[in-house]
Amino acid sequence: MKGLQRFPMAFSLLLSLLLIICISLTVVYIREAPKAFSGHSLEIPLDAFAIVKGSGKRQPTALIVNGYTGGKAIISNFQGLKNSGQYRYIRFQLTPGKLIDELPLFFWRSSDTGKLHSMALEENLLDHIDMKQAEGWGGAISEYGFIFSESKGRSWRMQAFSFTPDTLMQALLNTLSDWLEFEVWSQHSVNFIYGGAADTPLSMVVLVGAWVLLTLLLYSLIMRSNKQPLNRRKVAGLLLSGWMLLDARWILNLYQQVQLTRDTFAGKSPAEKYEAGLDARYYRFFQHIKEKVLPPTPQFVYILDNKADYYRAKAPWFLAPHNVFNVDSYPRPEYAKKGGFVLILHPVPGLKYDPHTHSLRWGKNGILPVSPAYLDPLGTLYKILPPVN
Repeated sequence: MKGLQRFPMAFSLLLSLLLIICISLTVVYIREAPKAFSGHSLEIPLDAFAIVKGSGKRQPTALIVNGYTGGKAIISNFQGLKNSGQYRYIRFQLTPGKLIDELPLFFWRSSDTGKLHSMALEENLLDHIDMKQAEGWGGAISEYGFIFSESKGRSWRMQAFSFTPDTLMQALLNTLSDWLEFEVWSQHSVNFIYGGAADTPLSMVVLVGAWVLLTLLLYSLIMRSNKQPLNRRKVAGLLLSGWMLLDARWILNLYQQVQLTRDTFAGKSPAEKYEAGLDARYYRFFQHIKEKVLPPTPQFVYILDNKADYYRAKAPWFLAPHNVFNVDSYPRPEYAKKGGFVLILHPVPGLKYDPHTHSLRWGKNGILPVSPAYLDPLGTLYKILPPVN
């Protein structure tokens, strides 16, 4: 009891931490294990994998991929896996450690001949994949492996691969991995930053907040029983420590993002940076329209879409110095008088091109004479024809 009286804050911190750990274990067990954890891991030897596309070399402790065919390289295990439903997780060791959507896992089942299942690998520190939500997982798997995309001559080294069933330790490791998962910047993360996996069963923010509040409650009860006032510095320090813990997680993500950004964009021209970024496909699309299709003099370009799209908002930047208007889903009558071009990025319900009358039609009476100028899966460009007198 003397220790409790001398170090009430330390006691409160430790007790609240133990309670949070117990609650977390209970939540993980209930959520992740509807039945008892059981089973054993299945280690897959590297000799079972072969390079079926591209080239590489085999070492005693690693399989290295360093050559690509058509921009792709594939390593595969043709031995397959019986009763894949017994294994919920796939664990692997691949370097470099920055795994992004260009590196998917693939597999196909004997019962679904010709149907290839694939899923992108989530970037994390513990290198595991939860197959619970994977379509087609279960039963006999005939083949599985990884598809590598060429990127600046990068090579890949696989050193370990295994299938793991549900275990309490695995569930806890996955929770920790979800908290530390590296979140790459994207158009989506402009508005939403999760600071880890988006669908983790235990939120790190909630747990840290609960830990701080529970510590404050225990500390207040101890100090009240000792008839002593609260130490404001210790209370402030506790609140600050919770914030610093979450901020350290954010700084870790920021540090990894800085390294990835430097490797991707450093030393490149603006055009090369666009080519290396997430906008590359649309950048090339708009650049082709701007340089090869549209006249060199500034034109009116009306962008039609059925939604407020990110690339619709980027179009004025990519198509400058042309006069771009992107506020409508359907043409306006004055378009015919001003002339110019109509660019449709996504199909707009009720808006169709009639090749017989060479016009865009919508509604009951909507009609705009046009002729196709450029067709592409990312969008269709029409030239507005002058009105017939």
